[in-house]
Amino acid sequence: MSGGWARYAIERFRLLKRWRELVPLVAKACRDVLKEECVRIYVVGGAAEDRLTVLSDIDVVIIVGNPELKNLETIIRIKRRAEELGVSPELPLDIKIMTEEELQTLAKKGVYRKLVEVDVGEAK
Repeated sequence: MSGGWARYAIERFRLLKRWRELVPLVAKACRDVLKEECVRIYVVGGAAEDRLTVLSDIDVVIIVGNPELKNLETIIRIKRRAEELGVSPELPLDIKIMTEEELQTLAKKGVYRKLVEVDVGEAK
């Protein structure tokens, strides 16, 4: 960690603030990897609620049609493709894969207070 904690924190926060630019690339990665099984993508948590801090991560919820895709291998494939598309491996990205029903249950329980939908066709 060259330059100490302060420099690292500043760079990390700059990267976090670019989430609106970078998450569409994650959406494209999802579409590339899962094709039509990538149903919807949402940003939740601090980014969606405009309360990012240097310690935040970007919480991305991917809605899939096939529950069998809810696994670590799928997440790794999407992250690798996102990096190929230009998403920095330094971006603290927390990908969660679930069905629409699971997301609605969590939203009703107040786990996710705000959902920002990302167009899966947005990134070129």
